[in-house]
Amino acid sequence: MTSHLRSIAVLLMVGAALAASPVLAADSVDGNRGPADRGLNRDAPMSLPGPVSAQPMPKVDADALSRSIFGQDEASALDGLATLSVSSDGATSETPASGDLRDIFEAEMQGRKAGR
Repeated sequence: MTSHLRSIAVLLMVGAALAASPVLAADSVDGNRGPADRGLNRDAPMSLPGPVSAQPMPKVDADALSRSIFGQDEASALDGLATLSVSSDGATSETPASGDLRDIFEAEMQGRKAGR
């Protein structure tokens, strides 16, 4: 029983020593201070074409914004159900929504109009 407790104690001490190694190693070596000839200004080298003035914050009516497909008219909403594909050569193609998808959408629109 004593040897079992002794081996547990040894394992705990070894684990504590391994866990403390990175902390002790970090303090033993100075870090990289960078180049000695570094200037005081570290901004990107650029010049603006003229005087800069702040623009006012744009005002957006949050009530007018909607990403809901049901907030649009039916024709534009059905156009939005189309699939756009881009091929490897950069050409885009549009596949209109399938008949089943159009039927589901139109049934949902009729339900919303009826106050469901």
